[in-house]
Amino acid sequence: MRRGDRLPPVWVAAGAIDDPRGLLRFGDLGSVLVPVGPVVGGPGGGRSAQVHGMGPGGVEHDEAPGIGLVEAVDRLRWCATRDLRAVLAVRGTTPGEPATLAGRLCRGLEGDAVAAVEVDLRGADDQHCLRVLARVREETPRDLLLLAPLSALQPDLVGCARGAVAGGAGAVVVCGSVPLGGGRWWAGSSTAATSRAGVRTLAQAADEQRWPAVPLVAAGGVHDAPSAGAVLREGARAVQLGTALWADPTLLWAVLDDLTGTERPGARPDDQEDHG
Repeated sequence: MRRGDRLPPVWVAAGAIDDPRGLLRFGDLGSVLVPVGPVVGGPGGGRSAQVHGMGPGGVEHDEAPGIGLVEAVDRLRWCATRDLRAVLAVRGTTPGEPATLAGRLCRGLEGDAVAAVEVDLRGADDQHCLRVLARVREETPRDLLLLAPLSALQPDLVGCARGAVAGGAGAVVVCGSVPLGGGRWWAGSSTAATSRAGVRTLAQAADEQRWPAVPLVAAGGVHDAPSAGAVLREGARAVQLGTALWADPTLLWAVLDDLTGTERPGARPDDQEDHG
């Protein structure tokens, strides 16, 4: 996927599901990008970075920081053999580490399966956003789509979005997750208002030409088709699902069908909810 291409309307948050290959049991993945990662290079790689909790939300935490390069290659190979496209999520403790990880995976034999690279920049300042993404841009294919997840609660959200785009981001993921301190973030349906407010802020700033606008992906609080539609009306171009998939993995296709106006083959009539 190249920068400027139309975004898929529904994305799956990296780390929200232990192994996204399990989603294949519930439906066709040809119309979505399979999340691979978060990929990390340091100790701890090999365990999936998940959002853990009971009920309608959970806590994302640093005790489960990500998967290693070997596991990432295995998942990209799985995508490649099934003609699926992936969004590669990379993280690092230094500005150059995400670029090194993304470059190694994109240049490998399985690199053709990578449709986009996502670099978590929640909590970063504008200059850090610019530096990290500029390094990733140098190490990855020139036109590959780069996504920059930013917290809707970042003090200078517009400035960070400006820095991310200057570094090479082709889309900004507006995350409604709430920082709890100590590398922990609260995620769930209760963050919908935060996500919508962040999207609204960036959409208004784009109208005022305060940053070079790119498509916005809303992440946080999207738990059904109506909540997806609400954030799209605020200015988002797409939505990202995470904790909502715990209770019902088929929600991925329900929201996708609603947003695209299509019906999944084999779906029962009573599975299609009227959101008109």
